[in-house]
Amino acid sequence: MSYPIEFRELTIEMLVNAWYPYAYYKLSLGSQDTIGEQLEAIGLGRSQLLATLPKINPIELRKTIATKALEEPIKTLMRFVPYRLIRPFFESELREKKDVKINPLIVELAQAEFESRKPLYWIDTNGKAVFVHPEWANYINLHYNTLKNWAFWEWVDYMQRRNPKISDVGSKLLPPQME
Repeated sequence: MSYPIEFRELTIEMLVNAWYPYAYYKLSLGSQDTIGEQLEAIGLGRSQLLATLPKINPIELRKTIATKALEEPIKTLMRFVPYRLIRPFFESELREKKDVKINPLIVELAQAEFESRKPLYWIDTNGKAVFVHPEWANYINLHYNTLKNWAFWEWVDYMQRRNPKISDVGSKLLPPQME
């Protein structure tokens, strides 16, 4: 049995995690990243939410974001992220393919090879959800803390490279109550 995670849920979590470093510290999330634009577009940009939420509560932030119209952020943020995360499972088949063909090919390969190659997940052909492979779900559950720490370290490294003039980027990624 696969475990579905809707693109809407993924988008909400991306926005929640990006809001604090974007709004409080004006950290760059990369030249091609549009998450800041998406936060501004749904009314949760730097100035809007800072005025109404002086103390960050991630649960309330998540609830606030969930009430917003998220069609555009979902479309924009899910255009590449879920596809590129499982791309390494199919590197040989995707080599030298035109970018416009990559996403549909990843969808096809992940579904066809789900039981044999066991990619992390397969993507709904309607582009509405990912379905996590049960063996990966089990692995994630067993090693959650290690994976969480590794992911945070990678995020710190990524953000430090995009914000080289900012010191101690790691302390600026999570609101105080999330640290």
